[in-house]
Amino acid sequence: MGIAILQTRRLDPNSHEQLYYQLYDILFQEITGGSFSVGDLVPSETRLVEEFGISRETARKAMGMLVDDGLVERRRGVGSVVVATRPKTALNWTNSSLRLSDDPSIGVGKVEKRVLDAGVVLADPKASGALNLPLDTPLFRLDRVRCKGETPYYRETILLEANYVPGATERDFSNESLRAYYKNVLHVTWPRATQVMKSVGADEETARVLHVDKGFPLLEITRVSFDERGIPREFGVWRYRSNLYYLEMSLVK
Repeated sequence: MGIAILQTRRLDPNSHEQLYYQLYDILFQEITGGSFSVGDLVPSETRLVEEFGISRETARKAMGMLVDDGLVERRRGVGSVVVATRPKTALNWTNSSLRLSDDPSIGVGKVEKRVLDAGVVLADPKASGALNLPLDTPLFRLDRVRCKGETPYYRETILLEANYVPGATERDFSNESLRAYYKNVLHVTWPRATQVMKSVGADEETARVLHVDKGFPLLEITRVSFDERGIPREFGVWRYRSNLYYLEMSLVK
């Protein structure tokens, strides 16, 4: 347990904000920004008084606000200890989903998925790493685009070990739900998955598929889904047109 050192910051006596709040904000930013770690001692009220030229009451009030946030705990004979780097008053994410814009001018016609390609390929380094399989393992690869009329919305590429999905190359996944195939034919579900979302520029092939310019900003989701035994079974990449989708999240205290 060490005493964290504050970055060089000063209070502004001419600010409209009270001195105790300015000090609280400095300490809050230091704790939540990573300058303090859980278990570190926050400088004592005496040290804060000396360093910032404030009254003990000002230091005590700022420290009390950190205690109320759940970031700091006063311990007899020890001092004020950092117990969290995220305030208890912060909102927590519960779920999120990508949603298609409801702009009526975007696309007219039937919503459908069109198969671009379906067949067996050999695992490249990225796929073999995601699925924990040797390089060049035969994989079933399904490449589809979702459209409304002639407007493409997103492209999805799914990879699974070929031996795990026998007969998949004979099925029509432009009409058949992949999830229904998993459930009703393979009798499997994915109870857990890891997922990463990031912004990428459209490569030449994806730009052509989605009717956008090369480099057009896309929302890319990469997901690895695991079966009941914790074995990675499905590796998927979804690329969404950023002008047609938005992220919606639910937050609670």
